[in-house]
Amino acid sequence: MVPQQLMTGLWREFRGKARHGAVALAATAALLAGLTGAWGPDGGTYRPDGKTGSTEAALRIVPAGWERPARRWAFPFDPPAAPQGDGNQALAVNTTDDSLTYSAEFDLVWADDGKPIATRNEAYAFANCAGCTAVAVGFQVVLVEHQPDVIAPENHSAAVNYNCVECHTHALASQLVLTVGCGLSDATMEQLSALWDEIDEYGKNLEDVPLSGIQARLEAYKAQIIAIVHADPKATGHGGTTSTETGTGKFPIT
Repeated sequence: MVPQQLMTGLWREFRGKARHGAVALAATAALLAGLTGAWGPDGGTYRPDGKTGSTEAALRIVPAGWERPARRWAFPFDPPAAPQGDGNQALAVNTTDDSLTYSAEFDLVWADDGKPIATRNEAYAFANCAGCTAVAVGFQVVLVEHQPDVIAPENHSAAVNYNCVECHTHALASQLVLTVGCGLSDATMEQLSALWDEIDEYGKNLEDVPLSGIQARLEAYKAQIIAIVHADPKATGHGGTTSTETGTGKFPIT
């Protein structure tokens, strides 16, 4: 039997996230000869992480106390709240014409404190532009060591086009919550760790994967995890899987 502290430390070491997103930043500056007092705000662009980015002009004179105005949220609803605790969220927001925004968040959680399981896995793809694409993939695996009294995970996805012309959005949220007990063998732990390394690497390169195969691949990974746990005679593996997929527009699934 692997000591609880070793198991917890091992899985926290291997716990990982794959994040990948595409953000376009664009700004144009004009330097007018003879006008030394010319100035203007940066051309900020919204990023899925809520920050703004800009390209600085070659010369800019900014009055004391001036602050860049906040970027307007382009949709008729509030942005989703940031994930809390062990929550996982993929958020792709595209407001740039003829561009692609991609967000993939892969998360492994080892729940060993016996507290209620209420983790949230989310994938949101929003677009407000012309000829653009937004894709979000959220994948979460929760392995529960001590059986809690309450297990109520949440899995959500949403894909929204707003005031779009030939734009496409696609969101996929996939989640596995599995009780494993506290008696997993060293061999089982090694198999699970090796598999998560493979899953983590897969999540880093989703832009090159046909969308029609992503959900099937994630379901196959969940089945592999369950099989590894069930093969250990000391395990008490049981639990459930969830998967939600939302698409809008004419997204090319090839």
